[in-house]
Amino acid sequence: MKEAKIKLQAIHTRVALAVTFMGALSLTACGGGGSSNAPATTPTNLSAVQQNYENFSLASNGGAHYLRGSLVITTSSTGALSVSPNSSFFTQDSSVPQSPAIGGPQKLTSGSSTVASGFAVPTLTPDRYLVNGAVVTEAIPAQIQVSYTGDNVQETQYATDGKTVIETLLGTSYTNVPLSGAISASPTELFDDSAVGLITNTINGASLYSKSANWQAGAAYTKVTRQTVGDTVFVGDCVAPATTGNNITPCSTTISTLEAFFPFTSTNDGKTYNLSDGQIVTLAGGIRAWVANTLMNTATPEYRVLYQNNGEIFEGALMKDGTTIALFPSGSTTAQNFYIFLNKAAVQSISSALTF
Repeated sequence: MKEAKIKLQAIHTRVALAVTFMGALSLTACGGGGSSNAPATTPTNLSAVQQNYENFSLASNGGAHYLRGSLVITTSSTGALSVSPNSSFFTQDSSVPQSPAIGGPQKLTSGSSTVASGFAVPTLTPDRYLVNGAVVTEAIPAQIQVSYTGDNVQETQYATDGKTVIETLLGTSYTNVPLSGAISASPTELFDDSAVGLITNTINGASLYSKSANWQAGAAYTKVTRQTVGDTVFVGDCVAPATTGNNITPCSTTISTLEAFFPFTSTNDGKTYNLSDGQIVTLAGGIRAWVANTLMNTATPEYRVLYQNNGEIFEGALMKDGTTIALFPSGSTTAQNFYIFLNKAAVQSISSALTF
């Protein structure tokens, strides 16, 4: 379901750090490229937002890199650390070949790379959307077109068919922050609000990176704020079995109308909903749906959705037009409205500093 969503460039991020003491530590975070080479042709009519975007996202500048990780760490009786090979510490990478101000809308090039040598990049599970009355699946790697709208940066994401628009985000703020000196002395927000914070944890007095390591020349990160364009409906399995394609598991195959379905207890959020807790509306190309009046417990504001289709009831979540994409910083239940990408030099600096 969308509640746990993290995507490549159109990211709905929540950064989390979980530590469990069961003979092992489990550190998890869901988390950007490098040279100062300018593109062959540099447009002169860019807004500050677009200039900052291109400083990171142009392929000639190394692209933007979103850091993610899940570290499983065991400790011996002597306190020595060992990171399980089942761990991951990787970036989701994206770039555009040239400025949309020169060549028009650009197709985003996307992929993933490990930051920790020997660790595999995990397989990501695609999200599903309700569009024009049908369930469609996002493409992985993401299929995204980047264009400029006014002073802002618009990213339009497509389903696996490469034609159906599943989500559109408008980037309204890109704040680039240079990094220099010791990694350990970096801005607190970099540790708190990105997966860089995973390696800054000290475990039994031992560090996961070299405290004497410095940022490489040109290292930087960018703080991104985006908002939705149009309503977006995410859908998923209401009950078992779990699926990954366009055919999701309904809540009921015997009840055909919303009015007859309530009360309903969601296994996705554990909350019980009554008919009076929401409104029946039309969504996603004519689908009759019930939308909750109150927000779900998600960083990005979302509303529980139940909808009827072909004599069955399905579950989803609605992100309304103009919603700002947010995340929960590590250890906090207060959402913040930006997330962090690294540039290539910053990623290389972190990779070189790791002690595992």
